[in-house]
Amino acid sequence: MTGNWIFAGVATVCFITGVVLSHRIEPGVRVEKVTLARDTPALKFIPAGAGPHPVALLAHGYASSKEAMFRYGEALAAAGFVCYSVDQPGHGASPRPLNAMDAAQTLEAGARQVGPVDVFLGWSMGGFMGGVAVRDVNMKPGLFIALGAMPVLGDHGPPLLFLAGRFEEAFPPALLKTRKDARVVISPWSDHFLEGFDPVLVNAAVKAACDQVHRTPPASPTAWLWRLMGVALAMVAAGALASGLTDLFSRLARYRGLFIGVFIAVAFFLTIGGLGFETIPHWRMQVIAMPVILLIAIVAGRFRVPRWSFLALSLVATVIAVCWFRASGSRPSLIFMASTIALMPTLMGGMVIAWFASRRGSRLQGDIAMAIFLGCAPVQLLQRPRTSPQAPKPRTAFKLDAKLLDACVGEFEIVPDNVFGVGTKVTIRRKGDHLVWEAIEEGAPRDILELYPESETNFFHNGGLMPRTVTFIKNDKGEATTVFHHLEGLGLGLPDSEARRLKSE
Repeated sequence: MTGNWIFAGVATVCFITGVVLSHRIEPGVRVEKVTLARDTPALKFIPAGAGPHPVALLAHGYASSKEAMFRYGEALAAAGFVCYSVDQPGHGASPRPLNAMDAAQTLEAGARQVGPVDVFLGWSMGGFMGGVAVRDVNMKPGLFIALGAMPVLGDHGPPLLFLAGRFEEAFPPALLKTRKDARVVISPWSDHFLEGFDPVLVNAAVKAACDQVHRTPPASPTAWLWRLMGVALAMVAAGALASGLTDLFSRLARYRGLFIGVFIAVAFFLTIGGLGFETIPHWRMQVIAMPVILLIAIVAGRFRVPRWSFLALSLVATVIAVCWFRASGSRPSLIFMASTIALMPTLMGGMVIAWFASRRGSRLQGDIAMAIFLGCAPVQLLQRPRTSPQAPKPRTAFKLDAKLLDACVGEFEIVPDNVFGVGTKVTIRRKGDHLVWEAIEEGAPRDILELYPESETNFFHNGGLMPRTVTFIKNDKGEATTVFHHLEGLGLGLPDSEARRLKSE
């Protein structure tokens, strides 16, 4: 009994130590919550020493929040920059719904308020929104760093640096290297999800930012390592403490899975802020997810399905998602791929927790602990952004004369923009009573759309999450010379892309 009390005491000390370590910040750096223009919540990273300091503006990716840029904000502040990491519309604590042009205008307004901005750094969707702000809203940073993104900044844009992992799913290194207007730095080990925490890419961003303002980069930050160790220590200690309590008090043994799951979930919420994730629980979705996961686990147990099969199934889903994205390049496939990739590490953690909880108990105890953790973690790490409710447009195909359809047929090339980042050629052909759009983007999969007429010049494609509208501009002879492509999905409010008929046509 004495040994059990000592074990519980040591676990408690380790838990507290882990929580403290998980919130350690680089020496000399202060972090404050501020509100910028257009009611934009932001984290302000303040360096030590007297000013003036150069300024950096940071923008997170889709389904994320301002906390996700903590590694970069902290490292840049340690190098002497005042950094602002903002919540984009529809994300985090922002009161505004998601819309691409509104997000771009919000970034420009924030840059005008805190600027001049010496460095802009955008991760994934943040890089896209920043590109729209530079190209279409006149934001003017001294250096643009795109992390896991490939924006087009226009003819008068700032110097551009691409940062990506070797296993980047959305914008493979081979595709990034086709751009002649940017430098590229590739980390040898990370993928799209890990790029926000990759020390190779963080150090490359700091060096480029310091070069931009003629400063010497400092030594690489180390506080993030302590935070990572703190998270691991706190979660392990929480599980050990819960297990020790059920050993000390025999009446609690029947609740072993519940105790371990709850303790680890509490440790998760107390520590993940140091890794750059929002710490306010999303109770509605999490309360729904936990019983669903538990029910699936119980049914699997009744049919003697091993737990590792869930991990194998997740791996198969990831492979399918990657193949789907490679084949179609569609946004739904990209979202599915990102979700499965983000699920893998949490599912592996859930398997370990389930094994630990059932080690001296029943499989049900392990299922309960796993359901609590998996019900919390994936929902917390990936939240669908808030968009304005949009009534679906009624779309009716219009019977169009074959000659009018043939006038739209031809070869076109899309002017590079922030939707189509590199040279994209489009072949439009007739197929019976409608048209087929086939886009081939350099280094990317084909994009094939069935286009149905709703007037002589307007055509639509109802593509599930990503419906499109294609508008043809014709000359005096009735031949299509220009095509405008409008992407309507996900409520992003994306700008139109323009395709011009090739001269050979």
